[in-house]
Formats: sequence, C-alpha cells, structure tokens
Amino acid sequence: MERFAALSYRRPGLVLTCVVAVALLAGLLASRLVFHGSFVELLPAHTQEVRELEAVSHKAGGDGYLVLRARGAGQETLRRFAHALAPRLEALEEVRYVEFRYDTRFFEDRALLLLSAQQLRALREDLEATVQKQKLAANPLFVPLDEEPSPPLSLEEIARRHAPRAMVREYLSPEDGSELYLFVKPSGLAGDLVFAQRLLTRVQTTSAEVARDFPGVETDATGAHALRLEEDRRMRADLTRSSVLSCAIAALIVVLSCRRPTALLVVGAPVGVGLLVTFALAQQTIGYLNIITGFLVAILIGLGIEYGLHLVMRYAEERRQLAAGEALREAVLGTWKGALTSACTNAAAFAALMLAEFQAFAQFGWIAAAGVLFTVLATYLIGPALIALTERLRPARAEAPLPARPSRGPRWSLPRGALVGIVVGVGALVAYSATVMNTVGFEPDMRKLRGEFAATRLDDRIISQLGRRHSPTVFLTQDVSQAGQLAATLRELEARHGEDRTFAEVVSLSDFLPRTGADVEAERAALRAFAQRLPESVRSSEKLGPAVRRLEALLDARPHGVEELPPEVRRRFSALDGEGSFVLAFKRESLSDTDALHRFGEQMGELREAAAARGLQFQVLDSNLIAYRIFELVRQDGPWLLLAAGLAVFAMMVASLRSVRRAALVAGPLYIGLACLPAAMHLYGLKLNFINAVVLPNLLAIAVDNAVHLYHRYREEGPGSLPHVVRTTGVAAVVATLSNAAGYGALLTARHPGLRSIGELALLGVACAFLGTTVLFPAVLALLERRDPRASDDGEDLMPLPAEVETDEEPSV
Repeated sequence: MERFAALSYRRPGLVLTCVVAVALLAGLLASRLVFHGSFVELLPAHTQEVRELEAVSHKAGGDGYLVLRARGAGQETLRRFAHALAPRLEALEEVRYVEFRYDTRFFEDRALLLLSAQQLRALREDLEATVQKQKLAANPLFVPLDEEPSPPLSLEEIARRHAPRAMVREYLSPEDGSELYLFVKPSGLAGDLVFAQRLLTRVQTTSAEVARDFPGVETDATGAHALRLEEDRRMRADLTRSSVLSCAIAALIVVLSCRRPTALLVVGAPVGVGLLVTFALAQQTIGYLNIITGFLVAILIGLGIEYGLHLVMRYAEERRQLAAGEALREAVLGTWKGALTSACTNAAAFAALMLAEFQAFAQFGWIAAAGVLFTVLATYLIGPALIALTERLRPARAEAPLPARPSRGPRWSLPRGALVGIVVGVGALVAYSATVMNTVGFEPDMRKLRGEFAATRLDDRIISQLGRRHSPTVFLTQDVSQAGQLAATLRELEARHGEDRTFAEVVSLSDFLPRTGADVEAERAALRAFAQRLPESVRSSEKLGPAVRRLEALLDARPHGVEELPPEVRRRFSALDGEGSFVLAFKRESLSDTDALHRFGEQMGELREAAAARGLQFQVLDSNLIAYRIFELVRQDGPWLLLAAGLAVFAMMVASLRSVRRAALVAGPLYIGLACLPAAMHLYGLKLNFINAVVLPNLLAIAVDNAVHLYHRYREEGPGSLPHVVRTTGVAAVVATLSNAAGYGALLTARHPGLRSIGELALLGVACAFLGTTVLFPAVLALLERRDPRASDDGEDLMPLPAEVETDEEPSV
C-alpha cells in the first residue's frame, strides 16, 4: 500500500485513467439493471408457491381482475355504457373477457335443478306449511290455539330462502344502482409491470372514448393490476428521491466537516465508482433489484463516504505537520488497516445473509458484501490520486506543511465517576431493553406497509358494495368432476374451522350443473307429487296460483350440461387451453393481517393433505401464499441470520486483531449498543416487518466501523493518546455516523410505509450503535488505562506500548 500511495502521488493521471475506463464499462452494464417490485421476485423460482402461481396463471390467463367503476349517470345510462364498452374492451389483446352482467334468467328457470336433496326437502316442507296455514286461515271455523300464531312465509321469502347458492345478481352494482362495476379479466400477470401498465392505459383510453357518447359517465380503476402499478410507482419515486436526498445531505456533511469543497470530490467519486461496479456485478449475476435490494444505494453511499472521510480527515491532520507527499503516505498507511478491517467485517456481516433461504435476503447480502469491498478499494485507488491532483493545483504549497491551527484551549478530562456513569447508564438501558423486548414484535397488518391511496380506497368500497372480495383464490384441477370434489373437500375443511375459517364462499362449475343422485330424484318426485295433490282452489287462488304454476314449470325444466351454461359462467371456470377446471374460493376477510395470513397458509396445508387422501390433485393461484411463505422464511431465518452476522463480525475482528481479547474489547460495546435497540423501538412505537427486518444484520456491519477506526488509531498512538484520538478519529467517526444516518434518514421522506420503516429502524439502530461504539467504547478504554495495560488475566496486552509511555498518568477524554 505504501508503494501504491507513492504511485498515486507521482502518477495520479495514470491511476485515474484506468479507474475511469473501468467505471465507464461498469456504468454500461449497470444501466441494464431493472427494478422488480413484485413480491413473487422475493422467492426462488423453484419454490412450490411460485411454480404453481406461474403454471395456473398461464392456464387462467392472468391473476385477479382490473376493476373499472362507472358512475355519474342514471342506472339505465350506466348499463347502456357497460354494454357498449364491454365488446370494445374484449377486442383488446390484453383482455380475456369482461364481466358486468350475468344471465340470471337461465338459472332462475332451472333453480330446482341446482338444489341438493336436503334443500329440496326443506323447500317442500316450507311449501306444505305455507299451504296448510293458508287453508286454515281461509276456514271460518278454525280457531287458533296460539295467542299469536306465526304468519305463513310469503312465497318471496321461500324463494329467497331456497335460492341456489350459485345464483348471482344480474348486474355488478350496488343496490341503488348508482355505480356499475366492470370486471376486466387480463391475459397477463399483475407482477408483469410492463403488461399491467399497457393494460391499464388501453383500458382507460378505450373507456374514455366510449364515455364521450354517454354524458356524465366517469370511470376509475382498481384491482390487482392497478394496485400493483400504484405501489410500484410510489416505491420508484421514493427510492429515487431518497437516493438523491441522501447524496445531497452526505455532500453537505462532507463539505462542512472537511471545510474544503475539493474533499467532496475525493470522498464522493470513489463512492460513485464503487456503486457502478457493484450494480454492474448485480446486473451480471442477478439481473434486477427488488423491494429489499432497491435501497442499497442509500446504504452503500453511507458506508462508502465513511472510508473517504477517514482518509481525507487524516490527511488534513497530517498535512499540518508534513509535506503533501509524506502526509498522503501517512494518511493512507494510517487509515488503510482500519478501513480494510472495517470493510471485511462489513462484508462478512452482509455475506452472512447469503445463508438465508429467503432469496431477497440472500441477494441483498451478496450485493452489499461486494459493494462494500468495491467501495473501499475504489476509495484507496481514487482518493489518493485525487488528493495529489488537488495539491498540484498549487505546487509551491505542497512542499511544506500547512500552518498549524490555533489551539482550542486546554485539554479537558472526564472524572472516573463520569466514565463509570456512562457504563452504568448504558447497562441500565440494556436492562430496560430486555424487559420490553417482548413488546417489539412483527407488524401484523401488511396494509400498513403498502399505505393508502385512491385505488385501495376504491377497492374497499367495491368489496363492501358487492358483499365479497373480488380476487378469489384459484385452484386448478384436472376436470369438472375433480373440481366439484375439491370444492366439497374445502367446504368440509372450512366448516370444521368455524369462525376461524378463511373462505366465505367456495364455487366450482359443478355448482351450476344439475344435482344428481337417487336421493335428489326422490325429493324431486316428492315435490312433484305435492304439486299434483294441490286442490283446484289452491291452483286458482290469486296468492298461490301463480306460485303453483311456477313450481310446475321449474319441475319440468330440462337438465343442462356444461356447454349449455351461459358463456360468462363457463369462462370463469375453464382453462384457456381447455384442459382443466377451476375452483374459486372467496375470502371472508383481508389477509393483510398476518394472523389471518398464517391461518390461511396452515389451512392450505391441511387442504393438500385432505385432497391427497382422496386422490385429488390441484395447484393454487394466490399471491397471498407467496406472502405467507415470505413471512415464514423471515421468521425462520431472522434469528439465525442475526446470530450468523454477529459471529461473522467477531470472527473477522479476531482475524484482523489477532486476539480474541482485543476483538471482544472492540466488538463488545457494539453488541451492547445494539442491545439497546428494542428499548428504542418500544419508545418510538416501531415494529419489525419483513421489509425492514433486513436492517438488523446490517446494523452490525454499519456500526462496527467506528470502533474499528478508533481502536486502530489508539493502538497506533498508544495509551495516553485517547484525548487526541477522540478529537481526531472520534470526530471523523461522528461525521461518518452522520453520513450513514443521512443515507437511511432520506428514507423517512418515503410515502411507501414499508420503505419508510427501513429508515426509521436504521436510524434507531445507528443511534444505538453510536452509543456503544463512540460513547461507551472510549469510556471503557479510559477506564482500562487506569490499570496497567500490560496486565491481563491471560498475560496478553491489549495494545503494544512504547517504552517511554508512563502508564500511571491520569487519562483524559
């Protein structure tokens, strides 16, 4: 490194030319990197949930619906608008079909064919009771024994009570008809953002064109594709804004702390090159960034600036005593070991995430570990060369040291009581943190991580108006028969769970076909016999006559098959290639609550076992299964990854310092500081979630830098130098902490709550780590100096001592 520092000073142009060439190539590759905001991208492609989602979506033509709301005119105008718009939308290549009206007359004329034997028996008993009560009421000699006899059921009440479960409303609209909803079935996935944007644009354009002929009609959209686009748009804007803001804040910190505008170039240029090389590697190895890896820019900016700050501020310190070339050499040699130790420790902590089964964590660990190493190398490749160039602007000044700054007054020292107070105070905070740790759990409501916007509010309104959720879980089976059996199995499972059941309604194509079986035929025959036994007086009655004739017509209805069903029913349950049949299960509650999501995942596991026992095979299309798997992986991986990161940090410290005791001295305050994080989260009111949980192992990597640089400088200077170390390297550590906080703090401006929670947790963690590494650690060193540093339980020195150092001197901080 000494030779390279000399080369950078003598030939900065050559060094920078090579670096610029590498940066241009890396920038070309990094420009091809794309952002995938879909949660599906967070799991490996071989995961069962991902494979089934992709397989079923190809059969179904897509997942979910794009829901278009029409309003602003009368009921008849809205219906005419929908009839005019639907064929125009179905002509688009992005649309499979449009639902807004059902042929209810078809099912009304065949209502009895859709009832089970039990339902037919109940219908007959209600009809017999009503006819009997009507006869008694018409008999003038009948005297009721009950004081208040119950009135007979009206025929309308009987019809509603025994309507087939498959019956639907004619138009998809609220009761008052003030709105009308068109369910547009896309031919692609909501996770395909290019397709989703094209779909939404063409649907909105077409609806606007048709609306010109219907004055007053307005449309807006929601559904899986619209929600996904809006969330992605917010996330992209948040990540862009936070990255720009973190750069601006970090630049301001550098200028104010170094007091030289040229320092901004020395500190910032290596970070830029390191980022380009890092994302070029990410593009070549992974190909995209996701919701977890997308905020790496802010993290790497904070970490990268730290290395440059220590180099620049050490150079400024040495420059007061040495000529430019010698000062650069001392600055590089004096900070290189600490920077390399810090970078390797950071990389080891990040690399521990690669052990995660959760793909997003593993990708984050790989990119972050590489980014830290690239950034520190870029700092020591580019930084010295840029410093040399700035000195050549005024060559006469480079030959002599700069004027020393005036003294800021006498050294001050903290008494032993204050040092002990710091240690005791931090210990008390750790104890408080242990008592409140159980209150810091996972955020159960995923809706809070996505936030509220117009599309989500419209989605909620449509659900409330129609009385059910419009994005069902889709099960793919081999044929209609297996679909019916799977639906029956699922209903039995839901009945066993009672109030804890997941689905409010389960529907298959079999529900729209005539019921068969000897018991059904027997009940139909009994109902036909009941109608034939009715006397002529009942048949000619104004109240009962029309109902009797309607009953006889229903009994004479001819059974129908799948091909005779209305097309709007068939296509909902039929695969695009004609091979397979769907079961649709509508949820009774939102799965944004993680408790509900957990019940859903467990019941899907029970369904697989029950179906396998009956020889049924199926695949599932529901992104909630992806979310369930992510939560399970985060809960499973989280504690072990945090432990692995902690062990990796300690192992790298041992390897660097060549001493377990020294590593414990440096890493101990870091761990103690981070142990205060639960207390900070409890007081702030912040919970973990599957987005911000990735910050926890990173805090170990980010926080260890201050302690490493302080200790390396302390070992270099020797005991008694602590005040000087704190005034120099300690100040640089404070500035570095502020730069890290700037990288994360910029995320506080995010509108996406999940991204904002990353910034909140990271800032709390950085503050706790600063407490441990930059407040507690120097206090511990100061207390240790009061003892003979050569004496230890195992005979090992904490640091090498120059012979002339007097160890009984009162230390000051």
